[in-house]
Amino acid sequence: MNILKKLFSPPTPYQTTFHKFSVKCKRCGEMVQGQINIYNEPSLELDEHDHPFYVCRKVLMGSGLCFQQIEVLYKFDKERNVLERQITGGEFMEAGQE
Repeated sequence: MNILKKLFSPPTPYQTTFHKFSVKCKRCGEMVQGQINIYNEPSLELDEHDHPFYVCRKVLMGSGLCFQQIEVLYKFDKERNVLERQITGGEFMEAGQE
C-alpha cells in the first residue's frame, strides 16, 4: 500500500518535474511559453573533469504569422538545477516581464 501512495501522490514543491520558461520572439515580439521535463528530456554529458551534467535543446515557434524559430539550450547540474542557458532568435523573459 505504501508503494501505491508514493506512486500516486502529487510531487512536493522540491520535486517539480518541469522547468517552465518564457521567451519573446526577436522578430515579432510574440511571447512563447516552453517547458522541459527535467527527468526525461535532458541528456547526460561529462565535462572535461568527468563531472556529470545534463543538456537540453528545444526549438520553439509561436502561433502567429512569423514562423521564427527560437532555439534554447539549457544546462543542468546533477540535481537538475539550471547552470546555464542560451537562446537564439529571441530573449528570455523573467516572471513579471510578460
